[in-house]
Amino acid sequence: MADMSFDAVIIGGGNKGLMLAMYLMKYAGMSVGIFERRHEIGGCLATEETAAPGFRGNTHANIILPMYYMPLWRDFPDFWEYGGRWDQHLCSDGFVFRNNKKALGIYSTKYDPDQSKTAAQIARFSKKDADKWLKTSEMERSREYWRVQADMLFNPAEYKLDPNIAPGIGMRQIEFFPKMMEAGYTPDGVIMAGSSYRVIKEWFESPELQSCILRFAVSAVNDINDANYGPTAMGFASYLPIIGFAPGGTHQIAHACHQILTQLGCKFFTHAEVDKVVIENGEAKGIKLMDGSQVKANKLVVSAGMSPAQLCFDLIGKEKIDPMLAHRVEMIENTFGCLMWYTFAVHQAPNYLAEEFFPDIHECEWLGMQPDSSPDHIARECQYMKLGMWPPFEDYAPTVGCHSLADPLMAPPGKHVLQNEQLAPPASKHTEKEWLEIKERYADELIQIWKQYAPNMTWDNVIGVDTNSPYDNLRMKNLAPHGTMAGIDRNPWQLEGNRPTPELANHRTPIKNLYCTGGCWWVGSNAGSSESYNCYKIIAKDLNLPKIWEQSDKQEPESRVDAGFEAKKRLWDWGAAHPKKYG
Repeated sequence: MADMSFDAVIIGGGNKGLMLAMYLMKYAGMSVGIFERRHEIGGCLATEETAAPGFRGNTHANIILPMYYMPLWRDFPDFWEYGGRWDQHLCSDGFVFRNNKKALGIYSTKYDPDQSKTAAQIARFSKKDADKWLKTSEMERSREYWRVQADMLFNPAEYKLDPNIAPGIGMRQIEFFPKMMEAGYTPDGVIMAGSSYRVIKEWFESPELQSCILRFAVSAVNDINDANYGPTAMGFASYLPIIGFAPGGTHQIAHACHQILTQLGCKFFTHAEVDKVVIENGEAKGIKLMDGSQVKANKLVVSAGMSPAQLCFDLIGKEKIDPMLAHRVEMIENTFGCLMWYTFAVHQAPNYLAEEFFPDIHECEWLGMQPDSSPDHIARECQYMKLGMWPPFEDYAPTVGCHSLADPLMAPPGKHVLQNEQLAPPASKHTEKEWLEIKERYADELIQIWKQYAPNMTWDNVIGVDTNSPYDNLRMKNLAPHGTMAGIDRNPWQLEGNRPTPELANHRTPIKNLYCTGGCWWVGSNAGSSESYNCYKIIAKDLNLPKIWEQSDKQEPESRVDAGFEAKKRLWDWGAAHPKKYG
């Protein structure tokens, strides 16, 4: 006999499970229990006081894009007010170069809506690129662009293939095509087959802008040397001005979900590790916890956040799945995107030598540092990552940012908090003892690099540091055994309808009423709601649940596009009502 029961049992309290639970409760009227192995919910939406007391750092997700929460802003009006927000620095992306003390900064859409200020900076390196950038910005601001984005992000694979379920996707792509052409993005055979590295070098002539775009591609867990990423490269370019953050830290988004779910009556269980899914006659009936207790699922069970291997081999059992699926799961690649993810508590924000060339570069959320402007440094860093090796010191291409300049909640008054990101070998490449030595060594190496660009970034300026590495990422069992922040790689055969495998991509499993979602599913490698919303679409189709997107006031993709545009308007309205602190 079960110890308790719910209509829906969700395994994992990360953001994918939380956001799916919101839909199952509000729109399907289900009772939901969420069972989380760790001490709190939120998963990789994590913000902690780590480097020093009073200094807050994101220990996983950092970047927030406005398309992440388009369905939630539409379907849960309080989500924004409860903490599910998107905000921006003065500059959203940029690079500083040591050899000539120059910099390129991409002003955020909050402070440069038409990107004319950014184009003026790009023109210092390439007038041709500046003109293309203005056209790219015009493309990004069009409804045609956002319709295609919404279709891509918020439809499971099978919806995209069935015009009876999701009509108009192909037509909207055709409508967007002239916008692409006007902006200079011709998707011919070379572009479709090319790597991000090759395509961006064809589209833009200045290595400074190439480096900005390609380093962000790495942050999206893309090896820029992989083939067949041409169309994606256009997306990376268009995303740069809309890179943002969650005010107060990304854990605030988890708080927003928790607030809504608590009001709906959701039950949360932490320190509750699931052992197995209870399966009877090929159907999921509930879960068994590690302590032996059982929970009945009246309608469905969802694995939300577990890796494909955990799902298939631990929760279900290898003997219950097709041998081909088992083999494909065993062959999933999951070593790219391992990171050194440090947080520094400091007395002073960095003062960059390149500020003489570009005074606003210090207030940049995602700032790369390179010895020179060549994107070859980034390409080689990816190659070494694939080999499980550290790159040569001169090819280190870290990104850094001072969150507290844009968000004073992140540090005590007068002090600052900094974060960095850099590719590193998988956790499995070194022993625990070796990682302890590596973490200490890398902190020194990063300071050596940083002070060459910002002379005040010495150890005298540092109050404390949190050394977060791929080995530390193993605290999240779904990131084991290598510690990649994405769960699994985003190579060309692990995207869209192949993510994580074709058999699992549509959020169903071989077990009836057992569904699956998480960062290892499409879109993956983000803090957004795509994986949750798409999973609900499949469940709604299978169980004949309410389909929000068929309501007259929520027709898709228009209603989701409206939500994205409204998020931008909120930032612009705020800026008009509050004088900018940035001159």
